[in-house]
Amino acid sequence: MSSFVTDTQALVKFMLGKKVINDACHKAFLAADQGKNTIIIPAIVLMEVLYLFEKNRISVDLIQIEELMKSRNYQFEPLSLEILKTASSIDDIPELHDRLIAATAKYLDIPIITNDPLIIKSRHVNILD
Repeated sequence: MSSFVTDTQALVKFMLGKKVINDACHKAFLAADQGKNTIIIPAIVLMEVLYLFEKNRISVDLIQIEELMKSRNYQFEPLSLEILKTASSIDDIPELHDRLIAATAKYLDIPIITNDPLIIKSRHVNILD
């Protein structure tokens, strides 16, 4: 079984029934639904979902993600001191939210599902592509 960290856009697209970035990323989510993969949802992703939902920019809310996380194949990753310290070493992703998502992947040493160009270019993380 493989594990992947998801960014906000990928998680929201998947929950809306849209294709996630590319075939490999979409298949990672589908495999999690089948119990074959684990998708890690960083705390900062939930914070972004809350903000975007409150601003009426997305239709996915925290309750829907909470339902998704009832499956052991979707796991919440708290924002820990270790992840914050890891974020301080990431010097090529300037946006704080993106850096914290990348730091979660780096700390856990697993690939990230994203199409954010700055995260993709980062030398600090592995991207599922």
